[in-house]
Amino acid sequence: MPDIHPEDYLSRKTLILGDVNTGKTTLTKKVLEALCCRDLGGRIAIVDMAPEVPEKLAKEKGLPGVGGKLMPPEKHNILYLGGHFEPPRLSSKTEEEAMEKAQQNRRIIEGLFRKLNLQLRDILLVNDVSIYLQAGTTDNLTRWLDQAATVIANGYWGERLGGGTLTERERTETAKLKTYFEQKGRVLILEPRQL
Repeated sequence: MPDIHPEDYLSRKTLILGDVNTGKTTLTKKVLEALCCRDLGGRIAIVDMAPEVPEKLAKEKGLPGVGGKLMPPEKHNILYLGGHFEPPRLSSKTEEEAMEKAQQNRRIIEGLFRKLNLQLRDILLVNDVSIYLQAGTTDNLTRWLDQAATVIANGYWGERLGGGTLTERERTETAKLKTYFEQKGRVLILEPRQL
């Protein structure tokens, strides 16, 4: 992974997309660490939507390492907002069950954003926007993102998690989000790592 320069991310909006295990959260964490090295922790808020994927379930689905949290380094005064999110596609037996879990995730995430005052925290990192877009809308999400001068967000953009109604909805909303970031900043698409 290349060296991270905070000036490449500050005062712009960056969306990091890729399939499962392409390093989206790893890159976001490296950007976070670089910002902390500049003593910017007091300006940073993290909204962490990454689901809790039990290791056994990830192995059963052939997806080890999926769903990493974006935990802030200690002693940097970073505002961290997260919660317990279900991985709807991986943990559901039916489409209906998956949509119910996605709706529950959406409600929790909207509550997190309501707690966030982006006048006080102008650098926003969002881990796994895909979880919100499975039931929420890009329009709602971008209203929050517009309030921050700097946004670094990541999300799923791939094929490995299969199809279905939830996946189609997520892909449609993510495509809209991609357009938003192309207009307001940039989109980085990470390629699968070579083993």
